[in-house]
Amino acid sequence: MPALLLSVAATTGWPLELATVLENTTVSPPARVPFREERHNSMLNQPLVLTGYLEYLGEGRLRKVVETPFSESFLVEGDRIEFSRDGEVRSVALGRSKALQSMLGGIEAILAGRTDELSAVFVYELSGTAAAWTLQLKPRSQKLSEQLNGLKVSGDERAVTSIRFDLKDDEWHLLEILEDDTAQ
Repeated sequence: MPALLLSVAATTGWPLELATVLENTTVSPPARVPFREERHNSMLNQPLVLTGYLEYLGEGRLRKVVETPFSESFLVEGDRIEFSRDGEVRSVALGRSKALQSMLGGIEAILAGRTDELSAVFVYELSGTAAAWTLQLKPRSQKLSEQLNGLKVSGDERAVTSIRFDLKDDEWHLLEILEDDTAQ
């Protein structure tokens, strides 16, 4: 029934509602999807392209594993983030970076479909149709806006398909969520 209502709304031009979009794209943990990421930075001659997978392991638990062009992983678990690269593991308290904690909380709010938590961290503007929507997010916090200009989240009626991170000094990262070709 929700899919039918969304298709009617998309064809009649009814405005999208954030709660409906997030409800339809909510990820139930544990979940794993492949990604491709381009990092654009003025110090690089060309974008750095990374591939790997993302995991939503449960509330407060996110993992990003980079497989190419090098191996590294990031695990957010509660109030800690663990970095692993070249056999070295480092752990840092997220409380040391409220901006990073806020950004990760906003991303988890998108995955979990929690509009109140997302609205607490970002001012948002939703546009498009159910089949092709865009969510522009601007940080509410001055601390977060010192590091992040905004996020542009795109998706369709089933899933988030990309997240663009607009950082300072014209740096930006485009994270594309790829079709999951594994049965997990």
